[in-house]
Amino acid sequence: MKSPALLLAFALLLSLSSNIVAQQRFTPRKTQSAPEQKFSVGFAPFSMLLPSGKVNLHGEWAYSANKSVSLLLGIPRPTTAPGFIANNLDLNDEGDATTNRYTSFSAVIEHRFYLGQNAPRGFYLAPYTRYNNFGITRTTENADNEFKTTVKGSIGGLGLGAAAGVQFRLGDFLTLDATLAGVDFKWMRGTLTYSSDDPENDVAAFRDKVQEAVGDIPFIGSKLIPAIEGNTVKVRTPGVLMPGYRFNLTLNYLF
Repeated sequence: MKSPALLLAFALLLSLSSNIVAQQRFTPRKTQSAPEQKFSVGFAPFSMLLPSGKVNLHGEWAYSANKSVSLLLGIPRPTTAPGFIANNLDLNDEGDATTNRYTSFSAVIEHRFYLGQNAPRGFYLAPYTRYNNFGITRTTENADNEFKTTVKGSIGGLGLGAAAGVQFRLGDFLTLDATLAGVDFKWMRGTLTYSSDDPENDVAAFRDKVQEAVGDIPFIGSKLIPAIEGNTVKVRTPGVLMPGYRFNLTLNYLF
């Protein structure tokens, strides 16, 4: 016959085990609470002052205490094409520019991981997807006659990268968001079209001038081969993997 003390101890152990299982089954798991201010909208003030060809607008949704989704849109606005771009597209140095329009569109989607539990504030790390498209329209008039040469082009691509940044509180509803460093790689390609209103234009000779001009473009100039299409000369850029760097500063309103 088993000892009464042993039977009593076994019964107590069984009772405790049942209580622990019941508590684990019916006790709700702790979850990270969502922040009180989940959303923010803002803009990048320097994008309105610099000749970047766009205005940056920002939106963010903090869906948990340490995670958010961020969208940065670059809305195109016409500006003057930077000299290092325009100079590589001109056929010669004798023309005067009558049109020099440059625009840029971009979209960056980030998944941010805040190192603290106070999203959307504090230091964060963020993998992201980035799309860029650059456009240029440049018309030059030859100094010896009234005929004009027009260059129209665009180049764009999609890439992946990672960024580190910090978002400071400026008040109850304002923050300053700084992307301190962002590095990505994009697959880029595009098209340039050269045309002239000179009725006596020799298209083959015109193509040779285009070949000489685009050959000086950094990185891809040696791979550019102009082709005649009607009265125009078109240059299609090959696909190329290009590195990119990001720095951004936005002023945001929380709600």
